Amino acid sequence: MTIKITGEKVKNREERKPPESILFRYIPGKSSTSSMQNFMSWRMEKLGTGKIENKMPSDEREVKTFHDKELNLYIEMAAIDDIIMHCSLMAEKGLEALGFLVGNLYRWKKKGYEVVHETVTGELESTAVSVKFRRDAFENLFDKLDEIEYDYVLIGWYHSHPGYTSFMSSIDMETQRRMFNREFHVSIVVDPINLELKTFRVSNEKCIEIPYAVFGEK
Repeated sequence: MTIKITGEKVKNREERKPPESILFRYIPGKSSTSSMQNFMSWRMEKLGTGKIENKMPSDEREVKTFHDKELNLYIEMAAIDDIIMHCSLMAEKGLEALGFLVGNLYRWKKKGYEVVHETVTGELESTAVSVKFRRDAFENLFDKLDEIEYDYVLIGWYHSHPGYTSFMSSIDMETQRRMFNREFHVSIVVDPINLELKTFRVSNEKCIEIPYAVFGEK
């Protein structure tokens, strides 16, 4: 069973100032890898997941990736923690994780931006190098989406690369093209073993690594 987002009706962006309580910001090609690793380590320590030693080899290869410097993706800390926890727990079993990013679209001073407020996931068919939702997971998945009280937008998806770094493969690119092909859709790729979390968009058939900021209470 395939979920396709192409028919989703996108509402008008609400005028709102971007979040100011920024706890972490990552700019591709500018921010250091150590800053990202320190952030991941901090959150994993807070969540009690600890260091994960499993390292799974993979034949997946990174597609050619370009960098964008304009920040227009904000992720609530609670959502980041859910993603890190899910990816970490699956990595401890030697498995990939997968879920949806739920949030809203905003604009400020004629520029659009996206906010991820929370995540939704379901039962998975997962290995160390592949993941998809189980066929019987979709009813429960949609029930979870129906429980969201605000008029949400699917901002994109997240998945993990346990032990083989955060990047977009050709398979990931195809998933993005088929299922999340709006200009605002994003992909978050997490490696909880190497302590990496990167964000991507696909634009004009190109893979673009984009900046992100995490906001909320410490």
